[in-house]
Amino acid sequence: MRKILLFFLLVTNGCLFAQIGIRGGYGTSHFDTWQGYAYSRIDSKNASFLQNGWNVGIDYWFRLKSRRIEFMPEIGFSQFAPSNVDGVDYTLSSVNAIFNVHVYPLDLAEDCNCPTFSKQGNTIKKGFFIHVSPLLRYYLQNAKGIQEVSASALAGGVRAGLGIDVGLSDFLTLSPMVAYEYTTSANWKNLVAAKEQPIDNGDISSTHSGISGMVRMGFRFNAGRRRR
Repeated sequence: MRKILLFFLLVTNGCLFAQIGIRGGYGTSHFDTWQGYAYSRIDSKNASFLQNGWNVGIDYWFRLKSRRIEFMPEIGFSQFAPSNVDGVDYTLSSVNAIFNVHVYPLDLAEDCNCPTFSKQGNTIKKGFFIHVSPLLRYYLQNAKGIQEVSASALAGGVRAGLGIDVGLSDFLTLSPMVAYEYTTSANWKNLVAAKEQPIDNGDISSTHSGISGMVRMGFRFNAGRRRR
């Protein structure tokens, strides 16, 4: 019982001084090779394949001591819009590991380890950032046609874009941003088995690209102990 109580106190103490963020976004996606295969026997003039999707994630914040470069490693989940093409139902999701890096070029020398709300300067100067985020996606794939094919694949990539921090208080900062993402080729094993009379044999690999809009809600639980 004492060990359980001690563990609870340690976790609670850690949360009190943590700086975490919750992220959500929505955007468009393109899986060119998978889409080409799905539409290989029908007109693709108005093709839409796993095109839209949403994502959520949670991150932990830390930064360089003397330069305004901030790091937010994130664990997240993405769900792509399902598609029915040529009698096959395609669904796709992914579990994501993302290392977000935010660089503030207009406020790079600021060494105040304090919330955006308390920093000196106008909103653009203290809030504008460029973000670059190497990432890993673990895809969970399913295609249900003449047979049901379930598979998984791992792919790496990068996400980059622009954003701005809007400090609502020392405790809460909102950060809207836009991003472009590119992910290297991921393999969909036995995808051809879902189709009647497949045009070729083997697995199908595709890269991924997309544009999305996101919002981060940053919570600073140690705002009362900030260092200036």
